[in-house]
Amino acid sequence: MVPGRGPVRALVLHGPGDLRLEERADPTPGPGEVVIAVEAALTCATDAKMLVRGAHPALPPLPAPFGHEASGTVAATGRGVAGVREGDAVVVANSAPCDRCEACRRGRAGLCESLVYLSGAYAEYLVVPAPIVARNLLPRPTGMPPEIAALTEPVACGVRAAERSAARPGDTVVVLGGGPQGQAITAALAARGCEVVMCDPHADRRDRALRMGAAAALPAPRDAPAEAAVLERTPRGRGAHAVFAAVADVEAWRQAVRLAGPGGEVNLHGGPDAAAVFSTPAAHLHYRELTLQASYHHTPGAVRAALALLGRGTLPFHELLGGRIGLPDVAAALRAGGPKRIVDPRRAGTG
Repeated sequence: MVPGRGPVRALVLHGPGDLRLEERADPTPGPGEVVIAVEAALTCATDAKMLVRGAHPALPPLPAPFGHEASGTVAATGRGVAGVREGDAVVVANSAPCDRCEACRRGRAGLCESLVYLSGAYAEYLVVPAPIVARNLLPRPTGMPPEIAALTEPVACGVRAAERSAARPGDTVVVLGGGPQGQAITAALAARGCEVVMCDPHADRRDRALRMGAAAALPAPRDAPAEAAVLERTPRGRGAHAVFAAVADVEAWRQAVRLAGPGGEVNLHGGPDAAAVFSTPAAHLHYRELTLQASYHHTPGAVRAALALLGRGTLPFHELLGGRIGLPDVAAALRAGGPKRIVDPRRAGTG
């Protein structure tokens, strides 16, 4: 605890749609824990879903501290913490695997049976659990703005999706959806040397994809002619080596299967509603020998790869960010959607 700091402000989710700004006790780190003074947190579509539903695998029991994308400076360290000191600029991922369970031993740390999640980024101070301090609390690169560092977690999810792909340099990859996840997947695969074709209905997102390294950017293939235009960009018009559905729409998932070429793979990346049902013609899968896979969350390796990708400073990740808001504005921003907003916990609300 920092003497004299007093109560601190934090957003707390009490139920579906019930997000409250509260004063809470000055946090004190326990053994192995670190308290971060949050400089920038980011709004996220996952947080928007949590707000509506009041539940998510990464959300602790209600009432729950809220938010999971953050960067800041170390305000206090608990007993036994090594390698980090008060005043250090850091970025924190929102989970840590156990490294012992079957999933971890098989290299699937994002599916760890004992995954420890972080929640509470929408606050002046954030307590980082000991397992995350040990595995996923990283130094913020010198000169990197905190809001760019806070992008590490969402970019890591896109990097993890790309890591799961067998696409090689020169392969044609179609990415459906130009939101933050689609842009991260595009950047990761373009850096690998793949020829990425990004599809999105919004011209600004298509232009951004080109700056992220895409070879082409086309309107979302929402009808047969548009779908044919995408196929024309694939080898001999027969389909892509890999297709990523970076949207939660199951119709886009079905379309991703149609856009995959013989022997291709399809990654179903967007998180659908729990009641959504996905179906696709079995014969198309069978006779083309398609591989269906999905990607959820990230791994410590993907977190580090994402921070390195952001640290290159040559890709326009800053364009994923909208304006700055205070804690009182977060609920409205999550309901409104749009670009990720930069949450400054010490900023007054806009009304």
